[in-house]
Amino acid sequence: MAENELIKEIEKAKEKYSQYIHEEEEKENFIKLMEKFVKDLKRHEKIMLRSDKRQKKEYDELQKRLEEVEKLQKAQKKLIDSFIKIIAEAIDTKSSYTGKHCERVPEIAIELAKAASQSEKFEFEIKNEQQETEISIAAWLHDCGKIVTPEYVVDKAVKLETIYNRIHEIRTRFEVINRDLIIEALKRKMNGEDEKKVDEWLKKEQKQLQDDFDFIAKLNVGSESIEESTLERLQNIANREWLRYFDDTKGLSKGEIERIPEEDFNQKLPVREKLISDKQRHKIKRPAEEIEEYKKYGFKVEIPENLYNYGEVYNLSIKKGTLTKEEFFKIQEHAMMTIKMLEQLPFPDYLKNVPIYAGAHHEKLNGKGYPRKLTEKDLPIPARIMAIADIFEALTASDRPYKHPKKLSEAIDILADMVKKGELDKDLFLLFLTSGIYLEYAKKYLKPEQIDDVDVNAYVDYFTKGNKTN
Repeated sequence: MAENELIKEIEKAKEKYSQYIHEEEEKENFIKLMEKFVKDLKRHEKIMLRSDKRQKKEYDELQKRLEEVEKLQKAQKKLIDSFIKIIAEAIDTKSSYTGKHCERVPEIAIELAKAASQSEKFEFEIKNEQQETEISIAAWLHDCGKIVTPEYVVDKAVKLETIYNRIHEIRTRFEVINRDLIIEALKRKMNGEDEKKVDEWLKKEQKQLQDDFDFIAKLNVGSESIEESTLERLQNIANREWLRYFDDTKGLSKGEIERIPEEDFNQKLPVREKLISDKQRHKIKRPAEEIEEYKKYGFKVEIPENLYNYGEVYNLSIKKGTLTKEEFFKIQEHAMMTIKMLEQLPFPDYLKNVPIYAGAHHEKLNGKGYPRKLTEKDLPIPARIMAIADIFEALTASDRPYKHPKKLSEAIDILADMVKKGELDKDLFLLFLTSGIYLEYAKKYLKPEQIDDVDVNAYVDYFTKGNKTN
């Protein structure tokens, strides 16, 4: 019963029962008691009314704060997502050699992860949006370490390239030798030698010089593997000498000066120099603390002694491609930097696996990957998925200036070969094919001429029944 109704009932009872009390004193006491009840009830009603208003106000304020927190959480998530994508976009934009790799890998990875989650073949399940977010963030950030990889190393198109192509320096030395030959020929004629014989000699020397430069220029491109005989000819050409008349220790940076040995200062000019050389100043030492830092993170890659080696003969002697072992390590180092960067971030518990998912995309199931040489037992399903997505995108990308894109069948065949070698997960590879994810991606991003037939059944038969593919 509401309190105001109870008051009314008490008022009625007071009037009704007071007439039955004959003693004035008792009657007065009874009326006072009833009035006290009424007064107490009215006071209680006011208290409750005020309490209700206060509670409602507190509830409204709490609800408002809750809405503000939810709004803030959504804004923070949007900010973090945008920040992650900006980092990925910056890496993709940094070099045309990476194209839109960081943007496309997540598409493959998420679709393959969803398919694996729905398959009974894997002990893996995406149970909620947070787990999907974890895989997505790892995919977007898998190459975040490239943000510290020097652009000229990523883009190194020829062997002598650093910030610029140093073939121009070597060509200038050939030009100097060519002019020296002309001067020598003129002096010999002036000294009375037979002009015809001198001209024949000059023509022969100039032709040899031109042939030698053409050889060096072709070697610089690095499009072919080279044999020992090629290295012997390189060394013979490199040993040819020329005269330098200007001090090469002037106009240098502090770092360059520190790399020059003491005996190179105050040389008496002119100085005889090798046409192509490896000098002490070409070597940049790796800080010892950097090696210790890598050991701390459990990286098991071979770390070159030098940070860089710009030696001209050293670079031209690269047997395959354009990268020295120091530069190849610098490329590989992006995976280490990805792990270092991500493991330092205070991820919430539901994102705790981002570093391993992202940082293991160059690991192989047989333990021959990098940087930690993890094996099958160490690699969770999302990390294995990341490896397939990373390789497939790189093989089929048509926006890389350094290579021709693979056709769909070629890319799949390369992946299959890696599965055979125990490098990639067999079941995930087959799921990639049978789910049609490879083809959906191809239709979206590959050029029409890249999309050819892939005999999915042949791969399934090979890996499940042991039958051979064509």
